[in-house]
Amino acid sequence: MNLPVIIDIIIGLVFIYLSLSLLASEIQELIATVWQWRAEHLKKSIEVLISGGSEGAKDPLQFKRVGQLAHSIYANPIIKDLNQGAKGLLSEGFRSVTHRMGDLYHGLTGTKNVFGNKSSGPSYIPAECFSASLLETLKVSSLLSSISKTRLEKFKTLQLAQIQQIGVNLSLPAATKPIIEQEFRWLTAEFNRVVEDYQNNLASLNNSLDRMSEKLGFYIKDSQVYLPETELGGREFQRQMAFVKARFDSRNERVALLGQLQPSFSNLLNTVKKSQDTVAEIMDIKEESPIYQQIQETLDSMPESLKRSLYILAQRAEKGGGDTQEQLQRFQKEIEIWFDQSMERASGVYKRNARGVAILLGTAIAVAANADSIHIINRLSKDSMLRSTVNLYAEQLVEKNARTKLDNLTSLRKVQKDVDIALDEVALPFGWSEQNSLERDKQGNLLWPALIAKLFGWILSGVAISMGAGFWFEALNKIINIRNAGKKPPSSTES
Repeated sequence: MNLPVIIDIIIGLVFIYLSLSLLASEIQELIATVWQWRAEHLKKSIEVLISGGSEGAKDPLQFKRVGQLAHSIYANPIIKDLNQGAKGLLSEGFRSVTHRMGDLYHGLTGTKNVFGNKSSGPSYIPAECFSASLLETLKVSSLLSSISKTRLEKFKTLQLAQIQQIGVNLSLPAATKPIIEQEFRWLTAEFNRVVEDYQNNLASLNNSLDRMSEKLGFYIKDSQVYLPETELGGREFQRQMAFVKARFDSRNERVALLGQLQPSFSNLLNTVKKSQDTVAEIMDIKEESPIYQQIQETLDSMPESLKRSLYILAQRAEKGGGDTQEQLQRFQKEIEIWFDQSMERASGVYKRNARGVAILLGTAIAVAANADSIHIINRLSKDSMLRSTVNLYAEQLVEKNARTKLDNLTSLRKVQKDVDIALDEVALPFGWSEQNSLERDKQGNLLWPALIAKLFGWILSGVAISMGAGFWFEALNKIINIRNAGKKPPSSTES
């Protein structure tokens, strides 16, 4: 047997594998759609991410929190909108049928629907969508904002108390005191207005402190007009108020002040990791306040493993400094990176699982179609007409689809259509015809050596089919191009 014949046999064998792989791809895609393998695997992978490992949360309470939080994330409009419903009567009908088949599968196997009371979920979630949904579900932004607003309110009260005490301690004439008290009432009203604007999200924290400093400057300037130029009057007032205003105006003092007023998510998580009883003390809030209840609800919804992971990510985000909003943006980016890394591992797991299913499905197709690789090779090697015909259709297939890559369902069906035309014209050496049936002796008994060889041929075909249509289409392209390149006559050069 010469080399061209061997190459023709290989081309014929690859063409047959491609034909069966296209069928396997269609069946596997249908099964994955009906049973929502990709969507279910994604949901389970997110639960693994939240629970902190492949084993998940072993404690029943933590396990319950993982499931509840995952359902809450999926219920968020950001994720919910990714699960686009089918449009049109036919599409909606098919989707309804697949959902019913999925419900039947869960009922027969005793497995639970990972989507809870929903029928399906998205098969793909971008990292930025997951990050935004997680932070919104945990109410991180509103939580930090509420803490900051509470702290600014308390800071305002302390500053006003200190300023009022400075005025009380001064030795002022009876006629001057009402004027200073009136100026203080004006300052109190202005401070209250600044805090109210911040609480209504009309100004940033830094801007609010600038406005307080400006109002305090007006108060000091107006008050000094009525204070006597004595050591215990205007001079002492000016000296003490300079210390108060420096906290607003000094660059270093402003950095320290912002650090006190802006909440740290990592600090909150670290505090809770030690003891939840210290939340009110560290966060500088009262236990009976609504913000304290909000903090407790958020923390109670989080599994311990997620608190640890978010604490590490929050620490990374806070290293760059900046205000709360900047840190929150970096925190969201850290969550996106964390999610992408986890989904890369989950994708590897899904591919391994899909490969196992592909081998089982490929073997089942090989048995059902009686696609015995050993028998196919024997037929191709002995039947030159069959070999030439299969090679002709294989070459036509490559020419028609020279620029096609089987990386989506559309290209897959295009190649499938061309292959179906070839299958209608040529009888490939597989199927349960009399010529391809199991060998028997004269008494009609199966020959065990032949049966073992047939089983080996089926398994070989099953493994080959599981390689996928894309693999065999690419292989067919390369082999035919190499053969055609070898057939070209060498170019002659003129002397």
